[in-house]
Amino acid sequence: MKSLRAVLFILMLLTCQIVLAAPAFKGTLLYVPLDNRPVCLAYAVETMEAAGWDVKTPPLEYIANADRGGNPEALYNWLVDNADESLGMVVSSDALIYGSLVDSRTHNIPLEILKQRADRLVELKKEFRNQLVYVFATIMRSPKRSAAPVEPAYYEEWGTKIFRLGELEDKLEAKEIGHREKRELKKLRQNIPQEILADMYTRRENNIKATELLLHGVESGDFDYLLIGRDDTAEFSQAHREARNMEILVNELPKERIRFFAGADQLGLLLLNRAATKLQYDIPLVQIVYAPGKGGATVPTYEDDTIATSARQHVYVAGGVPILNHKRADLVLAVNTPKNGVTLEASSPVNDYLVTGEVEKFTKLVNVMADNGKAVAIADVKYGNGADNALISNLFANRLEYKLAAYAGWNTAGNSLGYALAQGLLGKQYADGKKEELLQIRYLDDWAYQANVRMDVYRNLIWPNHWKNSGFNAEQIALVEDDVSNLMTCVAEPMLGEVVKEYRFTLPWNRMFEVYVEKASAKENVLENK
Repeated sequence: MKSLRAVLFILMLLTCQIVLAAPAFKGTLLYVPLDNRPVCLAYAVETMEAAGWDVKTPPLEYIANADRGGNPEALYNWLVDNADESLGMVVSSDALIYGSLVDSRTHNIPLEILKQRADRLVELKKEFRNQLVYVFATIMRSPKRSAAPVEPAYYEEWGTKIFRLGELEDKLEAKEIGHREKRELKKLRQNIPQEILADMYTRRENNIKATELLLHGVESGDFDYLLIGRDDTAEFSQAHREARNMEILVNELPKERIRFFAGADQLGLLLLNRAATKLQYDIPLVQIVYAPGKGGATVPTYEDDTIATSARQHVYVAGGVPILNHKRADLVLAVNTPKNGVTLEASSPVNDYLVTGEVEKFTKLVNVMADNGKAVAIADVKYGNGADNALISNLFANRLEYKLAAYAGWNTAGNSLGYALAQGLLGKQYADGKKEELLQIRYLDDWAYQANVRMDVYRNLIWPNHWKNSGFNAEQIALVEDDVSNLMTCVAEPMLGEVVKEYRFTLPWNRMFEVYVEKASAKENVLENK
């Protein structure tokens, strides 16, 4: 009898441990992403589910992928059909109006249809009054270099000149243009084919009109929140020019229901975080600190605001409040900025592993905060499109890699800010082991791949074979992914150890720009239909 009681007691303890290991179920959220890229879909869903949220997403055939656009009609109908099951919905207006982020740059949809889809989205809450309705939109980007299929086909030949035209038009409007630049502007207006300019300006104007209609949802209260991102917006560009005019309209609306800042791919996760914060009646306090040097005054590449302005805006969107006193802070957002305020590419030769005095000071600051019991999230924006090698090396050397609440150092500064902040704020709610797993994914993606392996694959395969960096055929993608996997192990295992072998690495959009890092042993992919 005693042995039976002992067995029952042990079983009860094990059950309690299992219950404690998993976060309490918090509710269901509907999520319509920009497209099916990992940063927009899988990583965002994994983050929220690690914290106990059930995130329902549309069937994959409705969502844009590398080969086809999304289906706005099917996405909208899916929202309506599933709304009764959820507490809130976070939706991409680009997906619901154009099909996806890429579709917003390449579509030929008549303005009347765009207006109908925008109006339909504004009216959505009237059918579901008990729902939180959070919408994120983007201002069409102005890339310096790009090509089909993510831009119209003519960008391959004219993209650089189109960017320069927008840059000079913006300078002219801002009255910051010189005489030589005025002459250059005149030539560009004459030399770029008029049919190309007509196509570009018509699409941009129609997209702006559709976005302006969404502002009515803020004004009327039909949107609980509207977040507008500026996708790849240089300090002077056509996108910046349009954003300046849009900001006039945005500033007339209540700040508690709308924000407008640089970035695109992080917007969905930020609003999912805001929904979670709102539904749990939480207002997290966030202290923002910077690396030595220019710090918050840095204006990162691909953006048109200082990093300090952007960081504060991100905190507000996530449902938090920025504060100065770390003693009261629920999270410390530590932003790794370049000493001179100039953000080079992560592929630059200067992104070496030499630990400078600035890196030491920043690491020490993070260490002190963590030792004092503070949750610390690092937004690594020192370089564009990848991590700071010296910082990563020093974090691991000081055994800080898993003491962090979150880390992000991918693509644009806004992308990294959004991910570091959102994952950091959710950190205390994660199931056992999930925080470490999410950190591993970011180290493997942002540091190992983006800052190192990607360039090695270019040298090994892409350049010697004169391949393009996207649109790989079946034979090419097999060779590239094999090289990526081998190099990821070589680069990351000395730092992360045997855990690297638990992951697999694929290029889901058949291009070099992004990698998908997922558990090799996972029986069910997050991207699979639920």
